[in-house]
Amino acid sequence: MDLREQKYVCTLAECGNLTRAAEKLYISQPALSIYITNLEKSMGVSLFDRSGKKFTLTYAGERYVEKALKMLELEEDFNREIYDIVCQTAGRLRIGVSQRRGSWLIPPVIAEYEKKWPKVELVIREGNLTVLNDMLKKSELDMIVLNGDDVSGGMESEILFEEEFLIAVPVRHPVNEKSEYVPGERYRKLKLEYLDGETLILHTPMQSSRNVEDALLKRHRVTPGRIRIIRSNETALQMVAEDLGITFMREGYAVNLKYKKPVNYYIMDTEHHKRTVVVAYKKGLALPDYMQSMVDILKEHGKTFLSV
Repeated sequence: MDLREQKYVCTLAECGNLTRAAEKLYISQPALSIYITNLEKSMGVSLFDRSGKKFTLTYAGERYVEKALKMLELEEDFNREIYDIVCQTAGRLRIGVSQRRGSWLIPPVIAEYEKKWPKVELVIREGNLTVLNDMLKKSELDMIVLNGDDVSGGMESEILFEEEFLIAVPVRHPVNEKSEYVPGERYRKLKLEYLDGETLILHTPMQSSRNVEDALLKRHRVTPGRIRIIRSNETALQMVAEDLGITFMREGYAVNLKYKKPVNYYIMDTEHHKRTVVVAYKKGLALPDYMQSMVDILKEHGKTFLSV
């Protein structure tokens, strides 16, 4: 941004003297005099009344300086902001996350991030996987938080944390008696085969969890006696608590969703029961410092959130 014209006029108006103004601007007196004269000619109006060596603003000059000072102030703000961006201390970060996961993962991350990066504009977008993927492809988002299984071509990703894919069982259901203690594990283990013939509460076919559920049931040859289709994890959990069926729940939701009636959680008798949660961004993107910091903060919170 070049506002040399405005700087020359405002400096001359401030000094009221051509020699002092030229010295302050580090140019020669004749050069400044010629510049001001040519400017007035091009504008068709005098900005200064000349009385000997004294330069006094005309009415047109007063109006010019009033606007020019605002332009110079804007230039200073602009240059300062551009400098911060170049130094990677300012910018804009747009991150997408599902509404369910965002409700418990994102708020503490935002709180820590904005203290560390006060000059970065942080924009949070909530939506389902299809919407978030589309926004990332269109460069409407810089990164998204999603399940590792859902990372598609054109993305690079970093693992934030690993969570269990749990079986949620009503407290008084007979299948609880078939669970097994596992040394070193937070949860007891339940063989998937014991779900054969039971009422299962499954996610909708459009949800990524349903793909995992179907694969598990097929691999272990489990045929439900009845299937209830529920989209909301909150509703599914409360239905389990009311003894209306058994469901599957990602550990992040299990830890952070609460209901007045308890539910028993079990890991599965399979090596594929764990799932990763990642942050993804466009392949080949060089992350500026403030974006890498977001990744680091997400990872740090990912390590601790399961202990809530």
